[in-house]
Amino acid sequence: MITTKSLFFGSALPASLTAVVLAAAFASFAQSPANNDPALDARVKALTSELRCLVCQNQTVADSTAPVANDLREQVRTQLAAGKSEDEVKQYMTDRFGDFVLYKPRLKASTVLLWIGPFVALGFAAFLLVRRLRSRAAAPHASSLTDEDRERARALLRADANSNDSAKQ
Repeated sequence: MITTKSLFFGSALPASLTAVVLAAAFASFAQSPANNDPALDARVKALTSELRCLVCQNQTVADSTAPVANDLREQVRTQLAAGKSEDEVKQYMTDRFGDFVLYKPRLKASTVLLWIGPFVALGFAAFLLVRRLRSRAAAPHASSLTDEDRERARALLRADANSNDSAKQ
């Protein structure tokens, strides 16, 4: 009869469980960045602060906790550790993901609207405001009275004043 004790201790199950646990621990240790170079860490932090997270879109790669951001940080670390400059890493990222990955895109034909667009919109809004204020000042007031209307109003006021005087007496 096979018991649980003989099945567990009499087979290769403990050895295979130990091997799986050790392999998982080694894999997680191997994937963690080597934080033994503070200069490299500072360069990685500075460069990833200039890159936009592709998932979060309102966070930098340095601030994001998304898995894609972790991969991008590791890619930046690997390339900087291999001796590439910051500009070369940025160029690699823009070649791969487009100008959107940069928080401050370079000024070129495809990004000129990003840089000039807010100023054009502000100028257009100022133009519309000035135009509206000028047209409002130049337009005749709808409440302008003709001489005939004024005379009719005076007559009504005199009649009202006369009726008030006679009521007091």
